[in-house]
Amino acid sequence: MSALSEKAIEYLALPDKMNVLSTSAKNGETNIAMFGSLFMADKETIMLMLGENQTFKNLQENPMASLLVVAPGKTGMQTEGCRIYLELRGVQDSGDMYDQVKGAVRAKVGDAADMLKHLVAFDILKTRPIVDMGQSV
Repeated sequence: MSALSEKAIEYLALPDKMNVLSTSAKNGETNIAMFGSLFMADKETIMLMLGENQTFKNLQENPMASLLVVAPGKTGMQTEGCRIYLELRGVQDSGDMYDQVKGAVRAKVGDAADMLKHLVAFDILKTRPIVDMGQSV
């Protein structure tokens, strides 16, 4: 397990960032999806709410995922962000933390939060810059 750097935490806190999660099924079939329900529980844990979707199905078969956090720049090479490599720790379908996170998502998106059924928690394995030229993030 790894902890997020201060720079990665800054990227995750940006209001206009994009969060793109990549997962794959047991057979290797991949899926990429954007999520706004991302929540950093602590420096070693990222959580997000999922519905009954391909991402959730993939995570049930394969606990590994990659998160791309993108802070748009004026040109492609000015884009900043990081890659965060994750492993599923657990899933909650009820409880205090579930209610808290779902309530926060509901405050942002209203009734669209009704489709969210699962709070997933990930351990952070590794973090890399979005464009890796040997610098740290």
